[in-house]
Order: sequence, then C-alpha cells, then structure tokens
Amino acid sequence: MNFAPALTIGILAASLYAAECNVTHTEGHSSADINQGYLATALYLYEGNYLEMSNMDKREPSVVNVSCTDTAWVYRSELDSTMIVLVSEKAVKVARVPYSDDPNGYSDSLYSVHYDDVFKDEFKRLQKAGVFKGTAEQADSLVSHVFDQCRVYYTKVFGYGGCEFNPPGIRKRNGGKDIDKADIPLALTAVVADLTKLLDTLNSCPELKFPPADTTADTAQVTPPDTIKVPDSTQAVSPQGASKAAPGLSFLKIKPRHYHVGNVLKGTSYKVFSTNGQLLEQGIFTGNVFVAPAIPVILQVNGKETLFLK
Repeated sequence: MNFAPALTIGILAASLYAAECNVTHTEGHSSADINQGYLATALYLYEGNYLEMSNMDKREPSVVNVSCTDTAWVYRSELDSTMIVLVSEKAVKVARVPYSDDPNGYSDSLYSVHYDDVFKDEFKRLQKAGVFKGTAEQADSLVSHVFDQCRVYYTKVFGYGGCEFNPPGIRKRNGGKDIDKADIPLALTAVVADLTKLLDTLNSCPELKFPPADTTADTAQVTPPDTIKVPDSTQAVSPQGASKAAPGLSFLKIKPRHYHVGNVLKGTSYKVFSTNGQLLEQGIFTGNVFVAPAIPVILQVNGKETLFLK
C-alpha cells in the first residue's frame, strides 16, 4: 500500500496571526487518494461514554486547536512533533505526519516514539484535565487494553498504524453494539476521515508551529487564533516597491491580487497557504505573473522561499 508523500519546506520565522480560522473539514477530496493517507490509530469510546470537550482548555501544557472547531481538537504531541493528536467527543486518534518525501518515513520503526507511547501520554493529560471522565488507573487500563487488541495487526515496520478499536463501521454491522476488539480498514485514510485535508497542510509545513496560547494574558483579551510563521524580510518593502523574501526572490504588486515575481524560472513549483496555514492552491509557474486566489496569502516557491502577499 502506498502512502501520501510529505514535502519538506524551509524554516519560517516571525509570527503572523490569522484574521480568521478557515480550515475546512471536507470528507474525501484530499491530496491523498483512497489508497493513500496517513498512518494512524484510533480509539473509539463505548456507547454511553464520551470525552468532556469543554475541558480541553484545561489540558497541560495548553495547546492551540488547529482544527478551529470545538468538536475536534488537533495538535502536535509533546513527545514527537511528527505525531498529530486528534480528539473528539467519541474518539482519540493519533496520526503519523512524517513530513518527508521518503516513503520509509511512515515506518514507525524509524522513530523512538510510537503510537502507543503517544496514547499513554495523551490519556494521562486528558484524564488530569477532566476530559477523560475516570481515574488515572482507568485511563491507563483502557489504553493498555486497546493496544493488546491492536497487537494482532502490529507490524515491525508500521507498528500499530491503521488499527481501530471499537470502530463505528463494525458496530453498525453488529446491531449498533460495541465491539471489544480492533480492526484495520482497507483504506487507512478512513482512520482520519474528514481531517485528512488538515493533515495535508501540517504535512506540507513541518516548520508550521501552533504555539500554546499565552496563559498569562489578561482573560479579557482574545487570544489570536492559530499562528503561522513568515520571514521577517517579506514585510520590508523597498523604495522601488519590491519586497525581498529571500536572496534572489522578489515581487512587485501590479494590481489587486496580481504580482510580478522576479527571478523565478518557468516550471518552478509553488504552493499557496492562507494565513492560518491551510493549503489553498499549488502548481507551477508558467511565467512571472502570479495571481493570488485570495488576499492575504503566503506564497511558497520551490518548497523553500516564501513571500507574504497582501
């Protein structure tokens, strides 16, 4: 089975706050097709049980929810930034986002932190915050039980990737009753479902960090939503009107949303991101004029240099 490749980009620095959060959850229609996706594990709670999502802001350390919804929290694991944690009222999922164009990057055996490590760590935090309604011993027991069940699908290369515990699909075929066992879907994208597009963005932006909210700030102040990083130099406009983003790359605004990008070769690849990190568009340059799909956006050229267009 093939898995979606990840692209490495250059380091982005200096914070830019999103004016609004517009990451959308679109089931399917991702850069990952039905045979591609992100290796993940999923723990679906039994019917009658749920996670108290209103307590997610009590999780320590605090995290910024990059999904931009109250019903699904998405953030990087403290143990390993390639592991993305997805928490909803009825499930906790962990996806490996290796940001590497090497297919072997999805191999769990290459990493010191594995899926079960992240689940054990997260459930401790969720229990302490009151998201998981139970004792610390119950949280640990649940995770241990899940991975005992997932062991039948364990492989040395991919670890527990793709394993689902008590999945909804099987419960539907069992009269809606809970299944105290694990399964593995034919398409691994099913594990992360409508969040695949968001993982695409995180996968394309390994240096895209979503730092914790400032807990020392006045509570009357609104904490800016997700942050992304752009080079300081992109904001310094020269007297001639061209803004340098990196050595050899510059742009000049021709008219609204239209820019002349200097020193870019025909056939050079580009990606366009919203200011909260959502991948909006990608393609190749056929000339020096670039038309932005919206304003403001971040234009990434050749997977390295970036321009902040506004």
